[in-house]
Amino acid sequence: MDIPSRAVFTAVDGILLDPVTLDSSAIRTPLRRLQSAGVPVVPVTVMTLEEIEPIARELGFRDAMIIEAGGAIARWSGSRWDVEECGPAADTLLDVIREIEELSGAGLLVYSALPAAEAALLSGRSGEILRRSTRRCFSEPFVIESGDVEKVAQAAASLGFSIRRGRTFFHLRRACDEGKAFLCLREELRCEAAIALGGTPVDAEFLSRADIAIVVPSAEGTPDAELLANVPAARIAPFPGPAGWAAAIHEVWPEIVSRSRTRNHRSASARPARTHEASRVDL
Repeated sequence: MDIPSRAVFTAVDGILLDPVTLDSSAIRTPLRRLQSAGVPVVPVTVMTLEEIEPIARELGFRDAMIIEAGGAIARWSGSRWDVEECGPAADTLLDVIREIEELSGAGLLVYSALPAAEAALLSGRSGEILRRSTRRCFSEPFVIESGDVEKVAQAAASLGFSIRRGRTFFHLRRACDEGKAFLCLREELRCEAAIALGGTPVDAEFLSRADIAIVVPSAEGTPDAELLANVPAARIAPFPGPAGWAAAIHEVWPEIVSRSRTRNHRSASARPARTHEASRVDL
């Protein structure tokens, strides 16, 4: 049996997809190359399952996905996505947000509770995509209307939670939910070399646990300083957005091949040769 020795874990919004147009044309060729070689590509996203599912269908993702900032893992069963909760339900998080407001003195605007017009203005989404993005099950994005972000973070920590900044919103979750989900899937995929790509501090939990971490710059062309401070060993993609993702995959390709071949050599040395055994497809 071919045991995957490498996998790619990647943020989605602003990384695989253009943050404004949601175009993904730039990543199609390297993505197909990875998929043809049998390399699992695992989206790690703040999106809901409803929101990411049509994107997953279009791009051919059929392994697993970490959704809602680590709040759950969705696994493809052959006909549907089965969801495993990794954190508290959204209703519980709403109660936590109210406690954070009381402890910090801050005013927090919860994305799922905003009027549609305001949610659309903040997120850049509209229509059905907007509705899917606001139906949260395992996370609650928010913005700080008033108050100090450090006090909000301290209040969250006192309750056993953490906040991380994404492109537009802060995301509340239990400490390390996304990192734990990453480690869970890495083990399931039997992945010896994990490549991770992200662009904002919300991605730090899985980037910091990868063998190769790559920060994709923002649309302005600069990498996020807070993310780099959390993942100081990360490489920086040469371009923003999907073009940067594609270029980063191209650059790291020889290392993935080397890791795969090294593992194949160890495996071949450890067991007698079997002429009928299927050969591994190297990336």
